Amino acid sequence: MPSQSKFLVIEGCNGVGKSTIAEYLCARAGASTFHYPPEFVSFRRDVHLDELAPLPRLVYYLAATLHLSDLVRAQLTQSHVVCDRYLASPLSLMIGDSAIEETEARQLTEPFGSYLCMPDLILLLTAEHAAASARICNRSLKSGTLTPVARRMLESEEFFQKRENAFRQLAMRLGPVVELDTTNLSPEEMCNSAWSLLAPKLNW
Repeated sequence: MPSQSKFLVIEGCNGVGKSTIAEYLCARAGASTFHYPPEFVSFRRDVHLDELAPLPRLVYYLAATLHLSDLVRAQLTQSHVVCDRYLASPLSLMIGDSAIEETEARQLTEPFGSYLCMPDLILLLTAEHAAASARICNRSLKSGTLTPVARRMLESEEFFQKRENAFRQLAMRLGPVVELDTTNLSPEEMCNSAWSLLAPKLNW
């Protein structure tokens, strides 16, 4: 891949500003944005994936991540890539749900590590539960929808904190991590802060 192409992953719980920052960074850096393939997102909803037993659930998520990795690797031959969620996202969800322990998740996914396209940098977004909850509520009022995961975030600060801690541990094993607390930041401040943190490290 061209030496100038960089792969950035943005991770974090619902309501911390991932989509806002990803859109801004892509526009400013001329990057392509990636998320889990829409076919998998539909499949996850249709089969109620998050209600399956832990092992098959993990295998489905891992397969989707490997597919996403292939898409990212191909795009890096043409442009920078910003990925909104990657392997830490489904794993942290399962750990937050107590469906699987962190050690077990690591053991089951490590054999596939050499296949994954590894990020040049991971931006981990964090926020206090109250701030994230307020953003989730505002977004749901505008869209008229609330995902099961977002609802769980609103209902349980313990789940929110457990998932955030899992994000941190998992992200640190996938690549260099930069952390940004968005609790008291407006959308514009989030974007400017993220750019200030990332641009020097990625040579953007």
